[in-house]
Amino acid sequence: MWGIPHVRATTGRDAFVGQGFVQAEDRLGQLEYDRRRAYGRWAEVAGRGALGFDVFARRCGLGAAAHREFDALTPEAQEPLIAFAAGVNAFLGTGAPLAPDVRVAEIVPEPWSPWDCCAVFLVRHVAFANWQRKLWRGRLAVVLGGEAAARLEGNDASDVPLIVPPGSWWRAAPRDPNGLDPVTSATAALVETAHGSNAWVVSGSRTDSGLPLLAGDPHRLVEAPGVYYQCRLACPEFDAFGLAFVGVPGLPHFGQTEHVAWGVTNANGDYQDLYVERFRGDDSLEYETPGGWLAPAHHTETIVVRGDDEVVIDCFETRHGPVVFGDPAQGHAVALRSTALVEPSPGLSVLAPMLRATDVDGLDVIMRAWVDPANNLVSADTAGNIAYRTIGRIPVRARANAWGPVPGWTDDHEWRDVVPYDSLPRAKNPDDGLIVTANQRIVGDDYPHYLGLDYARPDRAIRLHKRLDTISGADAAAMADVHRDRRSLPADVWVDRLSHLEGADEWELLALEALRAWDRVMSVDSVAAAVYMVVRDAVGRVIAHDPRLATLRAPITGEPTATFAPLEMRLWPLLTPLLARDDRLLLRADQTWDDVLAMALSDGVGVLRTVFGDEPAAWRWGALHVCSPRHPLSAVHPETDGALDPPGVEMGGEWDTVFSAAHPAGTGFGVTTASVARYVFDLDGRRSSSWVVPLGASGTAGDPHFADQQRAWADGVVVPIDLDVSERSEPVTRLRPER
Repeated sequence: MWGIPHVRATTGRDAFVGQGFVQAEDRLGQLEYDRRRAYGRWAEVAGRGALGFDVFARRCGLGAAAHREFDALTPEAQEPLIAFAAGVNAFLGTGAPLAPDVRVAEIVPEPWSPWDCCAVFLVRHVAFANWQRKLWRGRLAVVLGGEAAARLEGNDASDVPLIVPPGSWWRAAPRDPNGLDPVTSATAALVETAHGSNAWVVSGSRTDSGLPLLAGDPHRLVEAPGVYYQCRLACPEFDAFGLAFVGVPGLPHFGQTEHVAWGVTNANGDYQDLYVERFRGDDSLEYETPGGWLAPAHHTETIVVRGDDEVVIDCFETRHGPVVFGDPAQGHAVALRSTALVEPSPGLSVLAPMLRATDVDGLDVIMRAWVDPANNLVSADTAGNIAYRTIGRIPVRARANAWGPVPGWTDDHEWRDVVPYDSLPRAKNPDDGLIVTANQRIVGDDYPHYLGLDYARPDRAIRLHKRLDTISGADAAAMADVHRDRRSLPADVWVDRLSHLEGADEWELLALEALRAWDRVMSVDSVAAAVYMVVRDAVGRVIAHDPRLATLRAPITGEPTATFAPLEMRLWPLLTPLLARDDRLLLRADQTWDDVLAMALSDGVGVLRTVFGDEPAAWRWGALHVCSPRHPLSAVHPETDGALDPPGVEMGGEWDTVFSAAHPAGTGFGVTTASVARYVFDLDGRRSSSWVVPLGASGTAGDPHFADQQRAWADGVVVPIDLDVSERSEPVTRLRPER
């Protein structure tokens, strides 16, 4: 019914061949897009607008890293990648008509190589991790000072429900700004020259069947086509369904076999560091180390740019890693040290063994090989076990590294070891039968190792506990209902403060009246939700235009615009705890929070009146909060007139609701980041499991299954997984007729 591929094969290798074949049939343009981005070749197709990220990918050396990673895998671990590549190339060999986006790009897809799988996985996660937060925090410390940066980033208004041990809570203590001293000095030298998820599992003691239920939803940028791809892989070795990562075989993030189910969320583990290197600034371009001046590795690369001249770039590598930002000729630049770039990652060796796991303990052993990204892995099995483990490699080094860029000319900030896998947080069968992960802090202060600094606000975790702590007799439908929770906890802070305002005219009075009567649920038809969001957004704009923060409004030299978050977005999560504490750190000396809120109320109501008119009944949140992802070629080829794009759809929710749907704060209210899949895995019987993605199985605009799940996804509905399809299907090579 939904066009979701079910691959049946006589061997595990052939199942991966089939997976590559159907992915190429459904997502050929996306495979080409991700591969070109990984190798720094997207500008060949998209023109100068793609050049910044191509330069970043080339300087990171993602292509070379992908080759090294594949070569370091054992022959057994290489087999799924080789088979997947063979499947992609088998589809290319059919001579089937190319998808519209590939035709528009005017390219002929090159054969797929096994290491391309490593490359597309790398490109998605090198830019997805925490180096951006470190760069932001270092720049913030330069502008406001270490003490102010620690105040901004260090305290939240709410207690945090920890993941391990389940049922425990943690309250943040003020952070010590002394750790920022080397960060501030290193970033200042650089500046002077110069982007969440939910997953939970409940045990059989809380379910109707007596066996576990596992559910979740990863939060990423909503793209067209979507990053995840529903499929089933069945053979005598395994029978699994789940959400595949486009361009990668297996089901590395979310899946269910006949015996085990798993899901992940971002653990916010700290596995990337930025080192400010001090260069001579002369023709030698040597950089300083404790042992003297060294010459960096150096080569040039040529980037072809559609419709423009070729661009030749210099690529440098120091002892810490590739130089990604800044200009060595100006005296300082930044090197990126990331676990997957330091040495070849064996992470993709888990792909086939995961599908053969028979219980949570076996899965835990398999995931020992995982490197990055650092994830929270929740799992359950048909014996009734539920489990949690932090997976990934997290280096042991000085705490200053956590804050931001550090000096590269000393040895004070070197990686000394990694946190042992057996020491990473784990829980199995907790007494209360519940494990909740929502990117919140994992462990308390008594845990002996540093894991990370940049955890999400605890609002989603608190709401999930509110919904699940007392649940009993639950079934798959109850889990899907939790997915739809749109109650905003930050709204309590904002609305309580706004309710004390008087309002300057009749429309502001009506807006305040709506807020005072509001249940704080971010529903599509809510007027109060719209008022709350436009006012909160206006506060961010007011503060972002403070002259003190002017230098934070643009990226540093060499930072690609595709990875740069505007200042308003960086401020968004910081303002709620400041307001809750009545902390005026970011306000002008002559301002109070009431002054700022009054200005923002006037601004926000003005936005609503301009867009919808003077009748408050028309001020619906969903009318502002529309998800309209655009294909990456739509802007490059305006003559397509939106033919590659899915239709827009109204959505409820906001950044910090369980039903997460975030807008680009300060620049618009359309949904840009949201749940890019939802799933419920029932260990009692897989026929009760369900899933949904933002668009559909096909990546081809105009295909019946391009956006047929969109309405269900926007409403928070999951669709059944039809296990009967594969039982009446023929082998994969005849699964679908040629077009």
